[in-house]
Amino acid sequence: MDDLEGQFEAGQFTALVTLLEGKARTAREHTLLGLSLLYTGRLEEAELSLTRASLLGDAEGQVELGNALRLLGRFEEAITHLQALAPDLTGELQLRCLRWWGVAEFQAGQTQEGLKRVERAWHGYIALGNEEWTGRVTVSLAQMYIWLGNHRRARLLLSEAVEILPSLPDPAPRLGALKALLELQIAHGEFGKAREILADAKSTLAQADSLRLRALLMTSEAELLRLSGDYAGYLSLLEDLRLHAEGLQDHNLRVWSISRLAEHQSLIGQHSQALYTLLGFERVPAEWPAELWATSGVLARRRGDLLGAAVDLGKAAQMFRDAGNVPELVRAQLHLAAAALPLREEATVISALKEALTHMLRLRQLTEFRPDLEELNELLHYAVLEPETAPYMEPLLDNLAHLAGAPRLPEDGAISVQVTTLGWAAVRQDGQEVKFTYAGTLPILVYIALKPGRTRAEMQLELFPEKDAKSGAAYMRQCLKELRDRLGPEIVRFEGPHQAPWYALGREVHVDLDLQHFREALERGEVARALALYRGPFLPELEDSEWAQQLRDETLLSLTLELRKQMAQYQAGGDFRRVVLIANQYLRVDPHDPEVLEARLKAAEVFAPPHELAKYTAALSRMFN
Repeated sequence: MDDLEGQFEAGQFTALVTLLEGKARTAREHTLLGLSLLYTGRLEEAELSLTRASLLGDAEGQVELGNALRLLGRFEEAITHLQALAPDLTGELQLRCLRWWGVAEFQAGQTQEGLKRVERAWHGYIALGNEEWTGRVTVSLAQMYIWLGNHRRARLLLSEAVEILPSLPDPAPRLGALKALLELQIAHGEFGKAREILADAKSTLAQADSLRLRALLMTSEAELLRLSGDYAGYLSLLEDLRLHAEGLQDHNLRVWSISRLAEHQSLIGQHSQALYTLLGFERVPAEWPAELWATSGVLARRRGDLLGAAVDLGKAAQMFRDAGNVPELVRAQLHLAAAALPLREEATVISALKEALTHMLRLRQLTEFRPDLEELNELLHYAVLEPETAPYMEPLLDNLAHLAGAPRLPEDGAISVQVTTLGWAAVRQDGQEVKFTYAGTLPILVYIALKPGRTRAEMQLELFPEKDAKSGAAYMRQCLKELRDRLGPEIVRFEGPHQAPWYALGREVHVDLDLQHFREALERGEVARALALYRGPFLPELEDSEWAQQLRDETLLSLTLELRKQMAQYQAGGDFRRVVLIANQYLRVDPHDPEVLEARLKAAEVFAPPHELAKYTAALSRMFN
């Protein structure tokens, strides 16, 4: 037995499993086997061994059975079990029982009770004077503060824990501290520091023989890849994680990997696959955690089921609110507002937006929300134009200046690409930007999408009139070849005479073009959506093309006319606040329009405070000076 205890203290968990599996007889042997199985990620087997140890009366086995139940996601069972044990325990085991009891309560949504219980355990460990055990509980406490949005407190605790916790013999506690610190840095956009911590965590992980620890670190690495824009690496890691999570049967890992994978599949247009992934969670929807309800709502919104999305996101938001999970509450409320906007449920939009924006201003962090804000760009422009939400937006505008829209992709089609033309030129396929060698390749794709049925010579004259017939024909061939090489041979087709075929998109090709969405928004009078899509002139780098210049003039004129029309309507209706808000957006597009500068000042005189009037007066004066 002394030899077994020595191996356990030395962190030789795999060796202990080999020695004791099928051979454990005493209560202590079952405890050592159960803990070793727990630390190597074999949770269901660990539960069986720890149940035997518990029934045989081993106190540590009884406490760690509660921890195993918690890790398996059976929070209520864990709480009941640990609550019954606590009165009869003393010393370190009583403190450990309080820790796991509190963590289980926190995960079950009883956040305040759980936090207080873990704080009691933390104080008890400090009083015991055992730095390593104190460090372990410090990590649990810090993770709770991250969940609650108190990142400053969490960072202080984690910095202390990293210094205290050793890499050997058991690297798991230190790895947990590094992982939590890594997630904080990612959330705040400190990607350089995050990569340093990730390298340190991987070095620590090399000391451990645990698939579960490896999978947990992969979640943080995946988030770093997502927020830094490496979507190919992100998807690859998610698919690996899903397999690991299923094998380990770790509840939190399964929820995280399923929700993230389903959301990413939905984002790139794989709506059926996303739903299949989500419903792969083994519990019925009535027993889903908030994260899966939020994912269900996001999936529904992206595939056009706005009513279903609003129901699911509203349910998720309430669960996050009750649990005090501020970052996830912000995400749920942003997507809820985006679902309610096309339904014209303005009260829901305003309420959800105000709550989300209030928390974002308090947290003072946008990095972790950046992908959502990019996708929901139209919602942000709506918020800028609404008197109730515009004051919340002003402090965020500088940080949101470089966000790009992300129109949804249809699921059908052998090839589906998203093309940006307003403000800059870009093509994305399956969430990844596709780079071209030739500057003319993207304009040719856009031209074919807008004006199918033209020959190469006709396209060249409208796109590249500066080139002579021979060099222009060669350039067109190079660009068309690059289109097929980069996006697939089916992207364009040609028919007609051999010497002068005409070109069109492939029959199963969908090009999601921002210009077409922009035109549709203006036709419907959806100014917020049009402003979100208009990020500058059409194909700004395409010079010498009269066709492109005509489209630049058309888009700018159509937008400014619609803005003027709505300003006049609100002016006539006496809604002077909205007149000023729309004028502000007009002047972002065309900053030197004296009529709009004057109309803004006149409307502001009805309600605006002196400092705002002074600002508008100065802007008008500069125009005439």
